[in-house]
Amino acid sequence: MFKTIRFSRGYLRSHITSIQAIRYSSYTHYTRKTLADIARLYQNGEPISMVTSHDFLTSKMLETAEIDINLIGDSLANTSLGYESTNELTLDEMIYHVKSVQRGNGHSLLVADMPFGTFERSPEQAVETAVKLVQQGKIQAVKIEGGNPEIIPTIEKLISIGIPVMGHVGLTPQKHNTLGGYKLQGKNSQNAIQIYQECLNLQKAGVFAMVLECIPNKLSEFITNNLSVPTIGIGAGPHTSGQVLVIADMLGMANPEESHTAKFVKRYGNFFKEGVEGLKNYKTEVKSKEFPVPDIHGYKMKREVFEEFKEKAESMT
Repeated sequence: MFKTIRFSRGYLRSHITSIQAIRYSSYTHYTRKTLADIARLYQNGEPISMVTSHDFLTSKMLETAEIDINLIGDSLANTSLGYESTNELTLDEMIYHVKSVQRGNGHSLLVADMPFGTFERSPEQAVETAVKLVQQGKIQAVKIEGGNPEIIPTIEKLISIGIPVMGHVGLTPQKHNTLGGYKLQGKNSQNAIQIYQECLNLQKAGVFAMVLECIPNKLSEFITNNLSVPTIGIGAGPHTSGQVLVIADMLGMANPEESHTAKFVKRYGNFFKEGVEGLKNYKTEVKSKEFPVPDIHGYKMKREVFEEFKEKAESMT
């Protein structure tokens, strides 16, 4: 369910740093989406598409598919680096991947997670981290988990210096230890009220959108209908302003025998299976010398050139 929202000039000035087309990548002919474009989708009731990618090749897929928002999530700790927890990711590693994504995707709005331990100490620490991500990674916004009163001053500080912020409530992976694991949030009224209060805190602080992760459908619908900023759902049902999935999950890039796929993920491909089959076929053809085929995969040399080479080469031995 969507409703028409009117944004004041003050809202647009404080949330949208530029309504001009942005093109950062030299590898693309696409024009970068802006916060104004995302706000327009929301105003028009058009669902917002967001996908998490972590490198040049996967972000190039997002560009070609014209996904609205490209999140460079700290989930790259698991999908790209093989860490057990997103909390192991360092800022330097995040910046490295952000740069790669930016070079691959010149279409989507780029939003990067603030890694665990790089913003919690103080607003000043958060500013230093966010500035590095913006300057070095050329992103348009950052995402911060949580909406409790302790984190709000940090979010307000970032927005005040011109760095747009996307919020994130419900299941917040960086706090999975205190949440008792990766579990559904908002199951009881007390927890649901807490989540809604965090959403109100984030909206008041000035976030341009917020992720609702792993909460009941009815709760996300209520929250979405009572906010004036877009909600992006992941495991939050169909009633949010948009949806987000991790590309490695939705395209089946991980080994199914070594990974767990959440209930809320829909598979749109089976890249791991197809990739392994391709590699096995390659290995078989190499062993049998079916590959490479001289006239297809090789390069020819003129007979007289080869004879001249052969004569000179033989005189060298």
